[in-house]
Amino acid sequence: MLLKNAIKDPRIAALTITEVELTQDRRIARVYVGSFGDEETVREGLEGLESAKGFLRRKLGESLHWRFTPELEFRVDRSWQYGAKIDAILESLKQEEEERVEPEQDAE
Repeated sequence: MLLKNAIKDPRIAALTITEVELTQDRRIARVYVGSFGDEETVREGLEGLESAKGFLRRKLGESLHWRFTPELEFRVDRSWQYGAKIDAILESLKQEEEERVEPEQDAE
């Protein structure tokens, strides 16, 4: 909600938080972000997040009420790209199978 409502940096607008991992001792929060934009968009978005890191930690600290606020580490999540690659491979295999089956049906 902070990214959406409190930060007005346009570089961050293209990013989506995909996952947050908290270390066992709650000292580090690894925030994974993704974007459907190009690598430049992701790079600029990460720069925007880094510049807002202090503000985000302060706001997190206010809402968590823990003894300490975790350090934020921003990382790129490329899982959707991997998924898209797998989808493309599966689609290619499906088309090859259909092309192989069609000539057999025409021969009958």
